[in-house]
Amino acid sequence: MENDSGKNEAACENRENTLRDRTLYGSVFHRNVCWQRSYQRPEGDELIMALYGSLRNGLYNSQRFDLQNRSEFLGTTKVRGYALYSLGPYPGVYPLEGSCVIAEVRRFSGRQQLEVAKSIDYMELFGGYHREYVDLEIGEQKLRGFIYVYDEKPESERIEHGDWAKYLKERELQKRELPERKC
Repeated sequence: MENDSGKNEAACENRENTLRDRTLYGSVFHRNVCWQRSYQRPEGDELIMALYGSLRNGLYNSQRFDLQNRSEFLGTTKVRGYALYSLGPYPGVYPLEGSCVIAEVRRFSGRQQLEVAKSIDYMELFGGYHREYVDLEIGEQKLRGFIYVYDEKPESERIEHGDWAKYLKERELQKRELPERKC
């Protein structure tokens, strides 16, 4: 009897640990561990990122990090299996079958460019995102890179067409078309 009881307690403890591990997304512990692991394991001489939000060309963080001059633009692609959500001033993606997200693919290589990539990684991982590696196609070229995925499924507006830059333009047009109200 004691043996069965011990097995049941061990099984429950293992199940609790498994559940706890699955729910660490979004916690500071998860972000710290992910960021540290990212740099404890060298990934080679270059990083390839699929950037879908404020890091796209011409948008706020792209200008802030000067990505046009501090990374190599490889092209634009659709990243399948993810949906785009508005989180207010910036977007988040989360896995969803049958959806896709429009992303710019950038390569970071060399010491200076990898420092920029490290800064972006720091911003994203501590901002509630984690890396997921994806297969990317730009024309005939096939690459392996990563996309930043929001840690928890957003409960906000889903952007059906999956293009953050297009969404911002649509939102700006809507603001202009609304008639001014007088008090």
